[in-house]
Amino acid sequence: ESQLGKTWSKRLQPRNIEELSALIAIIRPGTLKAMQDGKSMTWHYVDRRHGRDPVAFYHPALEPILYKTQGVLVYQEQAMQIATLLAGFNMKEADELRKAIGKKKADVMAKVRIKFIDGCDKMGIVSVSEAQEIFNGIEKSARYSFNKSHSVSYAVDSYWSAWWKANY
Repeated sequence: ESQLGKTWSKRLQPRNIEELSALIAIIRPGTLKAMQDGKSMTWHYVDRRHGRDPVAFYHPALEPILYKTQGVLVYQEQAMQIATLLAGFNMKEADELRKAIGKKKADVMAKVRIKFIDGCDKMGIVSVSEAQEIFNGIEKSARYSFNKSHSVSYAVDSYWSAWWKANY
């Protein structure tokens, strides 16, 4: 019901719970301030969703992970999936990355970076330079990425609250 939520809802026009969940995650202050190519990540998501900009991925291997969020790394879980796919992280290692993101721990993030680059080199899906670029994106997303389960829960609550308000 905030003015911010109303404004961005009109801009995005979410069609389902998944898009509403992403909207909730991308209208947080960090996403609104995170800039890439002169636009916030929020604007990138909205413009890509409406076809005004092409959907871009850091690497083609990331398309299955970032497809539903218009190529924008929105959720912490997406970073975990990327680390598992590209660097061969097990779930414990991927969770270390999530914790470093969620708690914004620079020292832990530096250690995870080394593991990530080494793992990517061993897996061979991306080059070392591509791995560094992808991890840079993960590091930047740490300022704004959100826990998906929270975002989906808020989306369901928002949907039903709006439905009840509109109908009763």
